[in-house]
Amino acid sequence: MTNREKIEKSQVELANKLKEKEQEYMDLLAKIKKQVEEDETVKNLYSDETLVKIKDLEVTSELKDENTSKNIDTAEENKVEYRRSEKNLENIKEEKSTFSDERLLKHEAQANAILSGEKSSTEENNDKEKPRFGHYDDVVLEVLGITKKIGGKKIVDDVSFEINAGEIVGLLGPNGAGKTSIMKMLVGLTKATKGDIYCLEKELGFGKTSMLKEVGSMIESPEFYNYLSGYSNLKQIARLCGKKISKARLKEIIDFVGLEKVAKRKVKTYSLGMRQRLGLAQALLHEPRLLILDEPVNGLDPQGVQDFRNKLKEIAAQGTAILISSHLLDEIEKVADRILVIEKGRLIADETIGNLVVSEVVNTVLTTSDDYLTVKLIEELGVKYELEDEKILLPNISKGNKANLITNLVNNGIEIDTLYVQKKSLESRFLEITKKGGL
Repeated sequence: MTNREKIEKSQVELANKLKEKEQEYMDLLAKIKKQVEEDETVKNLYSDETLVKIKDLEVTSELKDENTSKNIDTAEENKVEYRRSEKNLENIKEEKSTFSDERLLKHEAQANAILSGEKSSTEENNDKEKPRFGHYDDVVLEVLGITKKIGGKKIVDDVSFEINAGEIVGLLGPNGAGKTSIMKMLVGLTKATKGDIYCLEKELGFGKTSMLKEVGSMIESPEFYNYLSGYSNLKQIARLCGKKISKARLKEIIDFVGLEKVAKRKVKTYSLGMRQRLGLAQALLHEPRLLILDEPVNGLDPQGVQDFRNKLKEIAAQGTAILISSHLLDEIEKVADRILVIEKGRLIADETIGNLVVSEVVNTVLTTSDDYLTVKLIEELGVKYELEDEKILLPNISKGNKANLITNLVNNGIEIDTLYVQKKSLESRFLEITKKGGL
């Protein structure tokens, strides 16, 4: 038995003994009162003042009895809370492995900086220009070991990750991998079987509504009142979001998503692209710290996709953390800072875009005014090449051979139309990762 358990046991025993003594006192008091009421002779011996004192003692004892019961209840509650704390501690120890080495090293570095009197990375960021919300290394979303079971089958299996302020994170995976289920758990649309979710260090998820005012989301196809205008729909949403929304803010967000010309039209007349823009507007209306978007560019034309990409970057620059899923991998590659890859409910990759696609050169691509003569010069250098759609691909060509080839082309009067380095795309890396089940 631990010291705390011994103390709690002693408190309960002491409270019970006190209650027993007070009960004996109450029994004696009742006996005296009965004698006073039944025996007129005895009653006359007691003054009115004495009887008032007896009544006061009775009331006081009743209050003491009530307080004693409260003390016992409190002691029992403390005991339960202590048991719960012990269980939480066990869970934390078990889930310690969910914290990446990178995160542990970051906290260790911050602790060492404090001990040595140096500035931590957080303090250094404080000296820089601040975003609208917090600092760029603040953790906005923390997901710890969430699991979702349906009919005994794991749809999401022990997924952990975090997103910092100002960071755009792409959530990728094949159809049915569990992406939408993860997003629904984050915003409380479905309950996690296991695990914890925190937004700004406060619980988030099913039944945890206090932090929803800091979350904006667009999960699957956004639903609106078709018989109301876009503006009226946003007014209705503004009344429910938990924050005061001004008319100026409504106009600002309508202009931001590019709906100013159609805001007064009924939503039933909107195209799919317009509805997507309205969905983004409702998600951003209350200036959330965390933005969760599931396939947000569905229905947008190429110009709309580009506008949307630029808007996301503006939002992130203000310090909003963004989690976005999309099947348009080239768009995710252009906008995301980091990529999470989900397959069969498991997180199989968590890596920056730079580490995934920038570092690996696939080909040097060349087109010229005379492909036939160019190929002859390439063969003379002993360089490997491939022909593809009127392009000459030079895989793994060295800098020296590239320089010699360019010199030979110029000396032979061959014009170079294009010459560029082709790196691995996010799509090709995604296919590699999912094929082998991880990085």
